[in-house]
Amino acid sequence: MFEAILWDMDGTIVDTERVVWTVMQQAFRDAVKIELPEALFESLLGQSELDFYRHMVERFSLTEGDVQAIRLAFDRDYIPMLADVPALPGALERIAEFHARAPQALVTGSTSAQAGAVLDALNIREHFAHVVACDQYSKGKPDPEPFLLAASRLGVEPAGCLVLEDSPSGVTAAKKAGMKVVGIHEGNKGKYDIRHADLEVASLLELEWDKLVEAFA
Repeated sequence: MFEAILWDMDGTIVDTERVVWTVMQQAFRDAVKIELPEALFESLLGQSELDFYRHMVERFSLTEGDVQAIRLAFDRDYIPMLADVPALPGALERIAEFHARAPQALVTGSTSAQAGAVLDALNIREHFAHVVACDQYSKGKPDPEPFLLAASRLGVEPAGCLVLEDSPSGVTAAKKAGMKVVGIHEGNKGKYDIRHADLEVASLLELEWDKLVEAFA
């Protein structure tokens, strides 16, 4: 039924939101002596790291050196912590199951280094033919570029792709790319409006292949 399965990472495979907030807050303090407002941070969740820093440059008049210092401080603490971030319920089972059904790609707003740390920690790298991270594209979600790039690398048409996402910007990006989208609430704790997805589920535990076939038949 689907030529490829495209997975978001943060909030879909792993629950990183609170870890990201804690580390980013400290990185801003250490690097540029700025108290990052939590409301501002939460308003940008689901966007790529690239777009996050673009917003921060505009909001706080940061220099290129400031951004580099924040990135270094963030990655210094964040990447090692990814070794202990657990997979969300059902994620590992679905990734393995769907890998047997169609080629898969990871399409994330995180960096290649961050994505690699998660894949290695969960021992799931072999289940993904490609990883499309924010240092590989110029426009992040909600722009469709990341998903279109993944489809191109897999050699499939966008219409043949199924996307698994938890954020409004991710759902929007996939829909703009002409793909079918399942919105998953487990990682976003039900606080995001993702009604524009083609199908909504509370958890990946509900997402059995036969149910997908029935839903999109």
